[in-house]
Amino acid sequence: MMNMQKHPLAAWALFGLLNGTAPAAHAFDLYQAWQAAKAYSADYSAARYNRDAETEQKHQARAALLPQVSANASYQKQPPSLSSTTSSKGWNIQASQVLYDRSRWAQYQQGKLAETMANVRLATVENTLLADVAQAYFEVLLNQDKLLAIREEKAAYAEQVRQAQALFEKGAATIVDTHEAKAGYDTALAKEISTQSALMVAQNNLANLTGLNPEQITLVAVEAQPDLLSGSKEQDWQKTAEGNHPEWLLQKLALDNAKLNTTAARSGHLPKLSLNSGYQDFRNTQEYGGREQSYRSKGSTLSVQLNVPLYSGGQISSQIREAVARERQTEEQLTATERKVKLAVKQAYQQTFSSHYQILAQQRLLKSSTAKLEATRLGRKVGVRSNLEEIQAQQNQADARQKLAEARYGHINAYIRLLQNSGVLNEPERQDEIRKKLFH
Repeated sequence: MMNMQKHPLAAWALFGLLNGTAPAAHAFDLYQAWQAAKAYSADYSAARYNRDAETEQKHQARAALLPQVSANASYQKQPPSLSSTTSSKGWNIQASQVLYDRSRWAQYQQGKLAETMANVRLATVENTLLADVAQAYFEVLLNQDKLLAIREEKAAYAEQVRQAQALFEKGAATIVDTHEAKAGYDTALAKEISTQSALMVAQNNLANLTGLNPEQITLVAVEAQPDLLSGSKEQDWQKTAEGNHPEWLLQKLALDNAKLNTTAARSGHLPKLSLNSGYQDFRNTQEYGGREQSYRSKGSTLSVQLNVPLYSGGQISSQIREAVARERQTEEQLTATERKVKLAVKQAYQQTFSSHYQILAQQRLLKSSTAKLEATRLGRKVGVRSNLEEIQAQQNQADARQKLAEARYGHINAYIRLLQNSGVLNEPERQDEIRKKLFH
């Protein structure tokens, strides 16, 4: 049977067939796609359960510092022998409380760190999921815009073919004009097929991530050409990343955890102190030569136990050296992570900054290409421009439109990566800001 989770489009269509009608269409924007992905993604759900499991380490480590109480009951009877028969029964309850154990305290601190690290790991998965959804979302829109431009280009070439053939039949043009128009048409047709394939791939990716029908995607507002950086500086984003980037935070916490490991290892040389108490009630009976004799053991106990390690064959010293080496390794990994994140933020910022001006440049290029095409068409009608020149002008305008679409969505994607690399893509206020700027 087909896995409906792996084929959400098939599931959506099958639902409609089974009910006799297609499901009601509900348009969705990027924010709604993000919410759907968090509810639909099995990987994200698995990460949430993993976070829930790892947070239990704190409670388990704390339990070792709390009183430990146990109760026991027993009954024992010795089989009859030639000399005597003995039986024993009773119960006891024991309680112990750690008074001083530095290693257990360090383990408790590690348990609390494990909870924080689990939340950071979940944030990492969430940021990655949101970035993937945004990438797929704008890939769909980009290929839709490119496909529209290509089809208009193809329609223009089809008209040129018709006109060139009509003029050739009248003897007013050569067959070369017809071949040139057909070459332009075939080029546009090849681009249409390629772009249509890319659109289907992008739609499948979006559906696989969100479970939504990609045909109901909401377009970015035509007038939405905001400078998403809003005058912010790279230093602002670097500071944001330092306090929010999940991988960076996780590595800082890993260093804290390594330091606690070293503390726990060093505490192997320290004494341990515990308080123990108990109560017991046992009754013993013995039969010998027809005579029965009984005695009872009953009462409470209280003791303080001190354990001082003297020699462990070098095991503790070896564990300390290992912990120190691990701590230094984690320090170097933190440095490497810091450099990697700073570089990623720098590149995302520069790409976002430059892509905004690239949009402006492509808008001017499209305007001039359109003006040139109109002038070339007029010139061909009066005989000062050739059919080939008009075809080239048509191709230049079509390329300008497609590159403008690439610049627009490239700017948005670069900003999404900047938010991801700064660790704030999952913040509701950032998501609401994007929604207002792009889908108002």
